[in-house]
Amino acid sequence: MTTAQLCSVMRYQLRHFNDEGVAISDGTVHDEVLADDDGFGAANSKAVYKAAIRWTLANNNGGDPDWPKNWMQMRVDTLAGKLLA
Repeated sequence: MTTAQLCSVMRYQLRHFNDEGVAISDGTVHDEVLADDDGFGAANSKAVYKAAIRWTLANNNGGDPDWPKNWMQMRVDTLAGKLLA
């Protein structure tokens, strides 16, 4: 999986959680769209998004990389690069 492909998947997923009206791009910072208090228990936008991206990586890249602790403050393109490094 390339960085561009992962960014595309991330943008797609973010659009589905975007109830804030944020313009979604590779420059979107995750915490502008996602939260850990907007769902039901552990089923919140932050956790569901991360699970979807982990599934995508595992099924297309053969791995489950460690996520940076501050990933919510990262742009889409920055996080994609770190996950594929």
